[in-house]
Amino acid sequence: MIDLVKQIFGAGRKSVIQSATVDDFIALSEIHGESFPRQWSDGEFEALLAQGNYFCLVARVSRNSNEKLAGFVMVKKVIDEAEIISIATRQNARRRGIARQLMDAVIRELNADRIKTLFLEVDARNEPAIRLYKKTGFRETGVREGYYTGSSKDKDIRSAALVMQLDLG
Repeated sequence: MIDLVKQIFGAGRKSVIQSATVDDFIALSEIHGESFPRQWSDGEFEALLAQGNYFCLVARVSRNSNEKLAGFVMVKKVIDEAEIISIATRQNARRRGIARQLMDAVIRELNADRIKTLFLEVDARNEPAIRLYKKTGFRETGVREGYYTGSSKDKDIRSAALVMQLDLG
């Protein structure tokens, strides 16, 4: 699959983007739980990847000899289209360029596979993610009203999902 090395400057940190392994599933579940109201279990990650048309890239950040999973992106491919199913970074790793590195790695991977179009859905309230997607070249193609529910304490609050598309080739 993919094994790219990227340098994040400052504080001696290095980020490596690579394919997820079975050993990553628990950490993937933890990261997902930090980012979304409903946490996916490690078994859900395993089941998705077992289907064959899904792949997951992870960002490992190391400092000195200590390495930690900082984020991931899960993608589904069907014929010549793909969809980002989920992308998340640990709360303490946000605003460090990791999500952008993951997005760039996915785009390279999909271009190599001759995928023509990449889709995603994002909560209309998630302004940092929307900015990232627009900087990456995505454009809004639709809205799904009332698609997302709030957190456990805000279950009655619903927000729209923006459907976004990136033409790859």
